[in-house]
Amino acid sequence: MRNFFRNLLNFFKPEIAVDLGTSTTLIYLKGEGIVLREASVIAIDASTKDVIAVGDEAKKMLGKTHSGLIAKRPIKDGVIHNLEYVQMMLAEFRKKVIKNFIANPTMLMAVPSGANDVERKATIDAAKSVGANQVYLIEEPVASAVGIGLNVFEPQGHMIVDIGGGTSEIAIISLAGVVAKQPIRVAGDEMNEAIADYIRRVYNIAIDENIAEEIKIKIGDVYGDQNDELVIRGWEVFSRKPTEIVVKSSDVKEALKGVIDSLAQAIRKVLDMAEPSVVRDVLEEGIYLTGGGSTIRGLDKRLEEETGVKFIRAENPYESVARGAGIVLENIEKNPEYKKLLVAASR
Repeated sequence: MRNFFRNLLNFFKPEIAVDLGTSTTLIYLKGEGIVLREASVIAIDASTKDVIAVGDEAKKMLGKTHSGLIAKRPIKDGVIHNLEYVQMMLAEFRKKVIKNFIANPTMLMAVPSGANDVERKATIDAAKSVGANQVYLIEEPVASAVGIGLNVFEPQGHMIVDIGGGTSEIAIISLAGVVAKQPIRVAGDEMNEAIADYIRRVYNIAIDENIAEEIKIKIGDVYGDQNDELVIRGWEVFSRKPTEIVVKSSDVKEALKGVIDSLAQAIRKVLDMAEPSVVRDVLEEGIYLTGGGSTIRGLDKRLEEETGVKFIRAENPYESVARGAGIVLENIEKNPEYKKLLVAASR
């Protein structure tokens, strides 16, 4: 009976939390949990502007389209790059999770901590374009902390390093707010680009971002514990012939030196700008590592070596922002404390 009433409420008054990421979009439906996880990609007909595909299906089309078809990632560096395409993509995702097409949902949108007023307004506009009658915004590192299971309301400094597709959110949270932060546009996409650049520079092979990501996932290790190998086939740019090479884990470690250095530098900067009492909390507790870009092997050990601070890997790094935003959505009407976590609201 409880499930019946929950489903009825979700049908007539749906409430969703959205992690609109550069590479992946996750949607949390109140009462049910995460109900959608798809690539943040849209494919449209170039002439009619009709949507051909969204999500994982559209991702397969990236780099393979002709003049009559457009396949794009409309989110760049964690914020909306093409509002029209985001609105179209979000409308298709909405259809997948909300069965009542005339319902006006409440939407909680996660945004980067470094998003400016224009970028936040674009997020609100995107939500309203798909029928939202009320829109809340929450900063991604705050949502991550809640999703990890931290008590963000206590007078205790918790440090989050959330590595997404387009941005890395580095922040210290205490008393329901961000006390120090350093969002940087160095994340999973930059890792893929660095690997592709390295393969071209060292092996003279041109590869796309999908192959670079495959290398990162299958044999990536930035600390040096692994020595795996992967055979890839590509186009040799000088001989102009197809060729095969063996890529090793050590290649990935070398390719990502610059990315790791940027992350470590940003982490040190946040610790430099925070109050000593908050820094002491972080040094005692450790730094929480989350986000899809954090899953590469050895990253926690490498960052610990670079900074001298213990790192703790989140259990569900891909879902921490969406899950945290969902927890806030579940509690926002029952506990006024959760409203302190919001950065903006629009009716």
